[in-house]
Amino acid sequence: MTRRHPVPAYLGRVLSPSWVPQGTCFQIAPGWLVTAWHVAQATFALGDDEVLLVDRLSEPGAERIPARVVSEDRKADLVLLRADKAFPTSARLLRSSRSVRHAEPVTVLGHALVQETGDKPPVLWVEALGEWQGEARRTDDVTLGRFYSRDVLSGMSGAPVRQRSDDSVVGVVSARYNTSDGWLVHSVWSGRVEDLRELCKGHVDLGANRWVGFAGAVTVAAEGLTSGRREPDTGVRTETGERAETRERTETGERAETGERAETASAPGRPPDGPVTNAPVPAAGPTDPPAPTGSGGTVSDTITEEVSQGVLARFTRWISDTL
Repeated sequence: MTRRHPVPAYLGRVLSPSWVPQGTCFQIAPGWLVTAWHVAQATFALGDDEVLLVDRLSEPGAERIPARVVSEDRKADLVLLRADKAFPTSARLLRSSRSVRHAEPVTVLGHALVQETGDKPPVLWVEALGEWQGEARRTDDVTLGRFYSRDVLSGMSGAPVRQRSDDSVVGVVSARYNTSDGWLVHSVWSGRVEDLRELCKGHVDLGANRWVGFAGAVTVAAEGLTSGRREPDTGVRTETGERAETRERTETGERAETGERAETASAPGRPPDGPVTNAPVPAAGPTDPPAPTGSGGTVSDTITEEVSQGVLARFTRWISDTL
């Protein structure tokens, strides 16, 4: 049986003119690579300011491929490269960073600089596990993703942050926050896939079926609502419950006025607790409206479904307007 290589074939390294690895990159479509902007700029400073060299992380040094910058976002620390030759595979899914749940397990695999001692061979790559922590906003209006990992190392800049459940790319490693006072220890900043998507527009055509959590991000919110993590305050359930309670009191009063006392009425097939004389004969057919059904006996399942659909529709319109 063929054993799967632990390094995805879409991962690569960015090389200096003297073939020294400077950072990590990955392929999002045949011939289209992504890395961190600061990795590309640091590499250009070492030699040619137009062409980069890349190779595959799974086969380091086997083939060095020229690549050129096509689009860049310096604030978000992202660069889109066009390579002369494609890697064997591309990242399968790209997921909106904002749609990732908090504490979702993520992984980063990339080139790593490890200071070994003695005559040990250098480390080629390291896998770092972590947890997604949400977002952070800078004063220059840039939003970054943030995740927790103790093992992200130098050389991993430009590597994809991947969700472990489905291997979808949820971010691009930008920098590790090296705290000097103990705050935000082991935090890592990442470029967002939302900004990467903008970087790709007009350059590389990525099928809509590969983007997860953008126009369909409402699914995540819907799952949160149905799972009970968040209950929207629509006011419909409380109002309906009050109406039902009022109607019940009114109906009870009406029955009392006509001589229908609930405490003396007999259940079908059951004799009354005491003698009943001149008991009114109930009219044929139902006389009272059906009692509300559904959760708690106050809101019908139909009303609950309509409320959920209404909230979902408003959230969908908000997502569409935002994106």
